[in-house]
Amino acid sequence: MKRLACIFSAFLLWNCSEHVAGGPGSETTNGIAYVGDGAVASYASVAIRSVDYTSSVDSATSALVNADFYADADGRFSFEAPEGKYRLTIVHGGSAYTGLYKTKGDTSIGSINLEPTASLGGFADVPEKCEFVWVGVRGMDVLVRSDSVGRFQLSQLPSNDSLQVYFLRGDNNKVYDDLSVKLEPNEAEVIDLQPDTLKNKIKFVAVADGKVVPFASLAIRKADWRPDSLRVNNTVVEAEAFADKNGMFAIDSLKSGNYRVTVTQSGLAYSKVLSAKQIAKLDTLRLDATASISSKVTLRTGQEFLWVGVYGLDLLVKTNNAGSYVLPSVPAKDSLDIYFVMPDSAKSLYAEWKAIAEPYSTKFSNPVMVLQDFEDGIKNWYVNTDPLFKGTTLTPTAKNVADGIVYDSTRKSKVFHGQYKLADDDYAWVLVGTTFEHEMNFSAIDSVVFYAKGDGNIRLSLENYIDDTKSLKAATDWMPLSKTWQRISVNPAELCVGNAKTETCFTSWSGVKYLVKQLHIFPQDGTEFYIDDVTLYGALF
Repeated sequence: MKRLACIFSAFLLWNCSEHVAGGPGSETTNGIAYVGDGAVASYASVAIRSVDYTSSVDSATSALVNADFYADADGRFSFEAPEGKYRLTIVHGGSAYTGLYKTKGDTSIGSINLEPTASLGGFADVPEKCEFVWVGVRGMDVLVRSDSVGRFQLSQLPSNDSLQVYFLRGDNNKVYDDLSVKLEPNEAEVIDLQPDTLKNKIKFVAVADGKVVPFASLAIRKADWRPDSLRVNNTVVEAEAFADKNGMFAIDSLKSGNYRVTVTQSGLAYSKVLSAKQIAKLDTLRLDATASISSKVTLRTGQEFLWVGVYGLDLLVKTNNAGSYVLPSVPAKDSLDIYFVMPDSAKSLYAEWKAIAEPYSTKFSNPVMVLQDFEDGIKNWYVNTDPLFKGTTLTPTAKNVADGIVYDSTRKSKVFHGQYKLADDDYAWVLVGTTFEHEMNFSAIDSVVFYAKGDGNIRLSLENYIDDTKSLKAATDWMPLSKTWQRISVNPAELCVGNAKTETCFTSWSGVKYLVKQLHIFPQDGTEFYIDDVTLYGALF
């Protein structure tokens, strides 16, 4: 068996004669390889190359060496050393050794300790008219191809020895540059050999469908940035920089903070909010087809339109007089922070919302607004009792909603709890609700939804109470409560109770819908009621 192994090793050495300068004057050399923990490097790969050997593009490989032969189970190896100077490289898993030797009288290399490998990557200087370059190490077989901007990675190199890295042109495979490096075990060295105009820059590439996107547009804005002036702008971003023909951007480093990075090109886009540290590590930006987002916002009564934009983008559109709008050709696959501002001032924030769309889609998003969940901040919510009828009481006391907030284990959240007693009169009432700062145009809302439980009955009313001479309402009929929570959904067609007994559903709602000022919830014929998560569907303000 030993004789067969020797024949096999000799065959490998002869078969790799294009790599090894043997012949007259060569000597038999032997040694033993160990890995870092003192164990023998069993069956380690061994290769011998002339010191100035370079790989052929036809046999390019990411492997450090293609073995000429292997050490035995005890890490021992022997070979016919070529005449003159040569490089010996031994690889065993993630450890390696390399060194320069020359033929001499002493035929023993002795013990060799393999160390953890290191890596070398970065940007090569791509010569003019080259689409890429090849990067290798003299005396080894490794040869890797860069991308179109010169980015390369040699992922496994021997440490603790000076290595001669060489660069081949991509068009004629001729060496055009050399670099000497010496790496520490486990070191990950990054170098930049590109011209001074590109050094110390943040570099990244725009791609789509696996191909680079030449001359794409780039804009970087603060994450909360909004245009200063109000004017229609259907452009997602006004470019601050452009990619080169290889799709590469090179930008200066940014101050700490969050930014929206947006790249666009011919119906494709990438947009994402990133920190300055994340931007510094950008490598590849993948562009997708754009999308459109259509939705609506609730206008105040008498308001003709609002401006709509996206934080960090230049896009700015107008709603129509019903509050509907379309954001055309926006980046897909990322949440967009949409804002609304008043017609007369870009600084006068009206509302905010989030939306996301898939590539190629036209998404209509119906807005949803949680009016009150009783968790935090109960501003503008109150309780009230009819002052005309003695004996009508409500706990918590009038105008103090906070005292009625309790935790409900079923809802697993805070809710409002009211206890009440009504005077013996059909017109006596108690309520919980809110007054809007402005009269609101609710003509386009879909429904009002809330959760309730208790005893007796409950009613929802949308009103426009200004004073005793201006008091309109549209309310539901009384709805029974139970001891378990129920979801109550009210659409405008159910707001049938108005100021006059003869009003229809249509007339009661039509008299209020363009100028809603209050939302009130009334209990009746019981002693207590609970309310949670009052939500408007089809409304945003």
